[in-house]
This record gives sequence, structure tokens and C-alpha cells, in this order.
Amino acid sequence: MRKLSYGRRLFLGGAAVTIALPFFESLVPREARGQAAVVPKRFLGFFAPNGFDMADFRPTSASGAPLTLGPMMASLEPFKEQLLVLGSLQNTKQDHPLGDHSGGIGAMLTNRTVIYDTEKMAGPSIDQLVAKQIGGTTKYASLSLAGEPGATDGSCDSGYRCSVGNHISFDTNGVPLPKLYDTGQIFDQLFQGFDPSASQADIARRNADRKSVLDSVLAQATDLKGKLNTGDAAMLDQYLSAVRDVESRIDVASNASCMPPTKSSGTLSDQQRHEILNQLVSLAFQCDITRVASIMWGNVTSNRNYASIGAAGGHHDISHHGGNVDQIAKLKKIGKWEMDRLAHLLTTLKGLPDSDGRTVLDNTLIFYSSDISDGDAHNHDDMPVLLAGGGADFTMNRFVDHPEKPHFSDLFISIANAFGSNITTFGEHGMAPLPGLKA
Repeated sequence: MRKLSYGRRLFLGGAAVTIALPFFESLVPREARGQAAVVPKRFLGFFAPNGFDMADFRPTSASGAPLTLGPMMASLEPFKEQLLVLGSLQNTKQDHPLGDHSGGIGAMLTNRTVIYDTEKMAGPSIDQLVAKQIGGTTKYASLSLAGEPGATDGSCDSGYRCSVGNHISFDTNGVPLPKLYDTGQIFDQLFQGFDPSASQADIARRNADRKSVLDSVLAQATDLKGKLNTGDAAMLDQYLSAVRDVESRIDVASNASCMPPTKSSGTLSDQQRHEILNQLVSLAFQCDITRVASIMWGNVTSNRNYASIGAAGGHHDISHHGGNVDQIAKLKKIGKWEMDRLAHLLTTLKGLPDSDGRTVLDNTLIFYSSDISDGDAHNHDDMPVLLAGGGADFTMNRFVDHPEKPHFSDLFISIANAFGSNITTFGEHGMAPLPGLKA
């Protein structure tokens, strides 16, 4: 087992295969345990495409009151104590009348105007600002994950560039950050020292000879377990089981979980893909591989077919319902499916113990939104905005309306402040923290 001094993340394995482990208090020298109480906070920005049926998304409770969730949100009911729904926030629009989807996507985490035929934004997304504050000691300062592969060249939405419409994370200079789509590649990059320069012959040899990541470190894990107290030993068992579960699910779905950088994973259902992404980002947080991530579930004008849940047809096409009751019913089904997957993410995070005796969800903030509000109206005001988790110490279990219609950027100032940044402006409109986040 690699010997690491106190204050650094513990790994099992050798040069070829390593896996990061959660923080174990029982391995910290007694004289240092008073210092070990500082637990990392995490941030996740989550994008769901094409807006929602807002009558279903919006809680029925009064502003400031405890949440009363509608049918679409039913699966989130167990998590109300860690949910905060915000009403009447607006996002910045694009500079032309058309291109609302690209405009909303580029602005989703930046609150900046998307400029026609321009390859980048004028500044960073909030996840990257947070990463500069808290991501300096982890293997990855941030991760950008995706539920759909997407073009980075050319036009994707009324002349707006795919480099903007297919990305939500942008660096300090506004350049879109590459996003990871292939679940096996993500697994390798997180847990196996992904090698993008490997030849096809190298990959074939590796796949022919490779053992499970956990098999290769089993003896070390057994030895380590004897050094842990009861609580840490249980945490190790749970973590190793979770890693094996993700690995086996990728193997079953794609039959080539360790084939970087691209591979066929055609048998993954949407639900399998979403839930694997949920598990991977959750494990990355627990093991301090990263503290900041974004998940872009769909690209600009995503037309994923949800026939398996009774919503046949393209999602984007359905969102242009024109008041048709059948199309609206399909849109509601898609919205509920998305909320069910969010519930799975929260369940996963809540099931992972953190080093302070709480859960990873308790120390994570999730910002969940879309590119537009209502898919038929293409509006950028009264956006769907949901915050989840305890990472920002906001007062949760509330619906807070903002009839003055502030921009996302005010919320982002508050989020940045919660993660230790003292910024007072952000994006094009943010001039002060958003009120009402703490009762």
C-alpha cells in the first residue's frame, strides 16, 4: 500500500492501477485529529434541456413556506429538508431573436449573453470560479460530464455555435471545457489512470489481461481494514462495493469498460447512463478526486426519445407543445422522469458517509436548471431553479419567490460567497448576493 502522510488522500494500488479512498479519521495521528474536522464542500451544476412544464415544476406552497411539491416532484419528497426551489429568476438571453436554446445554455452557469457566431463566452461559469476557490488540492479541479455526445464545431441552433450550445462549463477566458460522455472512459479517468495515448493494440492487451480494479487491490484493502475503527471499516466496505457496482454495470452495458478514449456503449439505456453518471460523480466527491463538477444531460435542442416512459417523439419537439394536451402530458412524463433521476442522485449522495460523520449530500450543493423555462414560449424568465444539499448552508425546505426578477448572477454571487470567495459581482448583471437564501 502506498504510504501517504497525514493531510493527503489515501490510495490503494500501484503505478498501473490506483483507487482513491474516502477520508478515514482512524488513520489520522491522534495529535492531528483536531485539525481533521474541516470537511471539503462540493458543488455540482446540473443541466436538464428544453425546460419544464412549469405548472408541474413550481411548488404549490407560498413563498417562504415549507415546500409542498407537486406530482412531478413526488420522488423528491424524502429530500425536502435539503431542497430549496427559487421562483421568478431570469437568465440572460442571446443577442439575436432566435437561438433561445443556445442562449440559455451558454448563460446557464455564466449569466452572460451568448454572441451570434462566436465560439466562446466572455467569462467563466460559476463552477469554474468555485473550482478556483476549492479545487486546488484534488486530482481534478473540476469535471465536466455529459449525457449526450455533442459536436463542438459548426452551427447547432439558428447560427449559434455548437461550441457554446453543447457546453455549460467555461474557463476563465470563456473557452468551453471538454466534457466526458463515455462512462467507461470516465471510470478509467477517475479510478485507473486513464491513458489517452494508448494504441488500439495496447487497449486490446489491457482488456485481455485486466482484472477488476478491486481484485488488484483486494489484499491491500484487507490489510488496511485491520487498521480502521468500526465506523471507518464499514465505510471502506461500502465504498469498495459501490466502485464494484459501477464497474460491473459498465461492463454489462458496454462489454468494454476500460477502452479509452472512445468505445461503443450502445446498450446503455438512458436510465442506466444517468444513474451511472450519478454514481461516478458521487464517488468522485466522496474520494476527493474532485470537489466541483457539472453534468449536461442533453445538448442544445436535445431530441432524445422517451418512448420507454410513454413519451414517444423527440423531447425538443414535444416541448413545442402548442397547447396540445397530449404533448403536454408527454412533457410532464419527461419532467417526472428527470426528477426521479435527480432523486436517485440525492439518494446516492446521501448514502455515502463523509469524514465528519454526516453524508456527502450534507456537504454538497447542487444547482439544477435548464436553458429555458417553458419550451413552447422559449422564455428566459421565471426559470426552473432548484438547489439541493447542505453544502452552502442555505435555509432549505422552502419555496422562495423573487417577483423583482433578479438574474442568476445574483444567486451565483451567493454561491461563490458560500464557498469562500468574496466576489461582489458576477456575469453581466450580478451586483449583490441574492436575498432570501437564509431565513
